[in-house]
Amino acid sequence: MESIDSSSIVPKYYQLKEILKDKIVAGEWKPGEKIPAEKEIVNKCECSLITVNKAVSKLVEEGYVFRERGRGTFVSPQSLWGNADEPIVLKLIGMVVPDVTNEFGRTIVRGVEDFLHSRGYSLIIGNHDQSYEKAAGYISQLLKKHIDGIIISPVVGENYEEKNSRILKKLAYRDIPFVLIDKYLRNMDCSYVVSDNIESSYKMTDSLIRSGHQKIAVLTGLDCSSFEDRLTGYSDALRKNNIPFESDLIFECDERRIDAGDVEMIKNFLSKNTSFTAIFTLNSTLAKGVILAFNKLSREVPSDLTLVCYDNHILPQSAETKFIRLNQPEYKMGEKSAELLIRMIEKGIRKPKAVVLKTDVLLRKSNSVTI
Repeated sequence: MESIDSSSIVPKYYQLKEILKDKIVAGEWKPGEKIPAEKEIVNKCECSLITVNKAVSKLVEEGYVFRERGRGTFVSPQSLWGNADEPIVLKLIGMVVPDVTNEFGRTIVRGVEDFLHSRGYSLIIGNHDQSYEKAAGYISQLLKKHIDGIIISPVVGENYEEKNSRILKKLAYRDIPFVLIDKYLRNMDCSYVVSDNIESSYKMTDSLIRSGHQKIAVLTGLDCSSFEDRLTGYSDALRKNNIPFESDLIFECDERRIDAGDVEMIKNFLSKNTSFTAIFTLNSTLAKGVILAFNKLSREVPSDLTLVCYDNHILPQSAETKFIRLNQPEYKMGEKSAELLIRMIEKGIRKPKAVVLKTDVLLRKSNSVTI
């Protein structure tokens, strides 16, 4: 590092600022890279800490670098702005979700993005595709981009609480604010935004029972808090109406197989079980699986079979009027999660908060029930 000319009439801090700036402009220190600590610069340039601090502060003002409390000083990603004539303030939020190509994911992301944009923040999105390794990789990459906070939808599947906790503990260790969306973890006290899975499932099941259904089959998917809560609501309604819980009426399948066109497991379930008069599918992918399975059986959905779908997404055209829908407030979930995260960032409020939003029931003409 160049030395400072003590005999020059140019202030030492200004000389040092130009030396540091030259290294940035020349690409010696790249965007996002941490520059040497101020004490290290003091030793290399043989100047006071006051001089270094003032020089670095000027670089912050000019937008060449930015400081992160407790972590150091980093080169600003100037290519995003074209030049460093004005101070640069990074306001980046990361978001990791299962899949933005489906309607549910797109709507949630839109809610997040609209709120963040109104507050001057930008959004970086990653799709984890229900892969723990992919989610962990995205989180590691986002941390390198010096994001202000993260919104994440936990990965589902076996040991989902333990796996997701490993990811989130990294954020907590780095003091990065985060909010869970659509799902939560029972073993970790943190902020989340979800729909009222227990209450809405309870109300729907109770309504089915009051409409004469004593045997209600449930199709559930990979392990997660949402499905567990929806099953809790279902079980509570059975208990309230003195109807025994029958494990044979609960069928668990991997939604990824349905997306791949494999509904053999659902077809077998429908073939072997004929005692139920209603089917409650815990998301729209499972609902699609039911319709495709009936098609493979070369059967129409029986006219006396009531179908209920938790979610109001696109189904096969023949199924559009067959299902009673529980419509989650996806956009509001996204908006609220962003609002909660920004409050954590800007006001320093880190006390965990749970936001539970009401789910609407959309009744169809066919086999509808009264709530």
